[in-house]
Amino acid sequence: MALVQIDNIEKLIGERLLFHGLSWTIYEGERVGLIGDNGSGKSTLFKMLLKEMTPDSGTVVVSQGVKIGHLAQDPVFSPGHTVFDEAEMAFADLHALGVKLRTIEHDMATAEGEALDKLLEKYTDVQHEFEMAGGYAVQHRIEGSLLSVGLDKTMWERPVEVLSGGQRSRLALAKLVVDEPDLLLLDEPTNHLDLEAIATLEEFLLTYKGSVVIISHDRYLLDRLSTRVCWLTGAQMNSYPGNFTNYMEQRELHEISQRKARALQQADIAKQEEYIRRFKAGQRARQAAGREKRLERLKASDEIVSAVTQGKHIHLNMSTDQRAGDRVLKVSGLSKSFGDLKLWLDIGFEVKRGERIGIIGPNGSGKTTLLRCLLGEDDADGGDIRWGSNLTMSYYDQRLDTFDPDATVLETAWETTNVKEQQVKDMLGMLRLGDEAMDKVMSSLSGGERARVRLAQILLEGPNVLLMDEPTNHLDIPSCQALENALSQFPGTLVCVSHDRYFLNQIVRRLLVLDPPGVLDFEGTFAKYQEKQRQLAADVVAAKAAAEAAAKQNNRKQSSQPVRQPQKQQAAVAVKAAPVAQPAKKKENAYLRPFGKYATAELDKMIKKTEAQVASVEKRLADPGTFRDAGKMRSAQAEHETLAQQLAQMEEEYLGRDDAA
Repeated sequence: MALVQIDNIEKLIGERLLFHGLSWTIYEGERVGLIGDNGSGKSTLFKMLLKEMTPDSGTVVVSQGVKIGHLAQDPVFSPGHTVFDEAEMAFADLHALGVKLRTIEHDMATAEGEALDKLLEKYTDVQHEFEMAGGYAVQHRIEGSLLSVGLDKTMWERPVEVLSGGQRSRLALAKLVVDEPDLLLLDEPTNHLDLEAIATLEEFLLTYKGSVVIISHDRYLLDRLSTRVCWLTGAQMNSYPGNFTNYMEQRELHEISQRKARALQQADIAKQEEYIRRFKAGQRARQAAGREKRLERLKASDEIVSAVTQGKHIHLNMSTDQRAGDRVLKVSGLSKSFGDLKLWLDIGFEVKRGERIGIIGPNGSGKTTLLRCLLGEDDADGGDIRWGSNLTMSYYDQRLDTFDPDATVLETAWETTNVKEQQVKDMLGMLRLGDEAMDKVMSSLSGGERARVRLAQILLEGPNVLLMDEPTNHLDIPSCQALENALSQFPGTLVCVSHDRYFLNQIVRRLLVLDPPGVLDFEGTFAKYQEKQRQLAADVVAAKAAAEAAAKQNNRKQSSQPVRQPQKQQAAVAVKAAPVAQPAKKKENAYLRPFGKYATAELDKMIKKTEAQVASVEKRLADPGTFRDAGKMRSAQAEHETLAQQLAQMEEEYLGRDDAA
């Protein structure tokens, strides 16, 4: 079923043709990755789907009854709200009743006598209204929505003003999904998220029942989530089934076929034109005239094979004229705190010439702070940082806010180097900053354009040590690919902070994983680190399950052996207890207990069988294949929880019986 149908739309922004005869359909149950160069019109398409903008011609039709939810890049919340308040705003009327209930509860805590009676009566009326509106059921949905995006109960009463960028993104997503939209539109959803939060987002979207369209430059996310990739280029939409890797393969094959077809057609056209030129005025003039008319009709038709769209590809070459010493950096005893928060405590590591090192860790673990301390821009609390000899260093700051806002692009790129003007212009041209862009002032540039200006400076500086903080932020996919190609050939030393998993897999060969107050020095690629983490998690689950099973088995054995007392002691106890007359207790109905109806011998067999089932499920949980499949993992966890609950009830019944021995 088609949720959205866009047919033959045109859109002109100023003098630039954004869409020309563009058609696009979004179907039920699919996850679409929407890609394209910065400025190609991806966000404009979202605005059209949300009825915030209309095409100049053509139609945009959203099927009747289809609900659309939109996650913007920078969500806005109401000041003074808690996390739960803001999530509840998806049901504004219900939220107002919830606030009224909480206010009455607060007043009841200090009221007495007649005032308390009036508040109780008022509370009953509001509570009834709240229940009739489906209040408690909706509250459960809100709670489930918050938990599903990684916002646990400890976060629910926090003011929205204190949330980090990643937490704000998660809250905005929770608000969307609590209303269960049929179609989610997500615009760069991984912005501000750390690696753990991105993984949580992916797991959530993999199991989301509605359709999803994602604008993203995160190729790893597009690989995991997309069932179709749509490439917006040349004012047209090109669709490729599968994920991002499938798209790259299909696009390459399609372009090869397109080039061959065009070459053959152009050769035939040239042959026909030569025939017309030679025989137009001769004996074969009639045949030449006929061929000329057919050729004109062909050129005016849709049968002409278009040339392969050639974007302004970026070709970068990172080189250095000076060779660094063998040991580039030695860090020992480094510590840094902010108040009570200890980022690192007495950490140390070395960096050798030619290494490519990635720094990763959760938001707030001090990744950027570590880079700035290494550069001397921030002070550490203690420790020693020793750089090697013959070093020329450049630093890429993700904030990109150190430029003179009134300087032109050309002036800015030129200010950090002594090369000739033409070299600077050539470098800017390679970075898709041509003559028109060179005269723009820095304050007028987009984030992607400012990033390319800084890359131009670095390339012209020719460092042999490069420190980079989130270098792929603001870059579109072609720019990321160009940067990766350049860094893979870079002969110097690279230390970079990044949450771009595709970039990390392509470039780094060693990881410094910040886990306050320590650091893990991991030798290997990001993919190997992920595999190691999955194996460790599986080992922990297996070890915990084995320990719990052993403890339960031991408890049952101990409870099945009666405690023997010396005969004299037993007699003394009997004599002491004899005079006390106890009233007869009313016998409890065993059938009211979950497993009360089973005989003890039968119950013992059931316990052993359930223990075997629990062990089997725990074995599946420890399997890396299950760990990688979110659906299998959730199913196994749910089954484990059910079996564990049943086992606990069986053991409680067994241990409570007199004949269990």
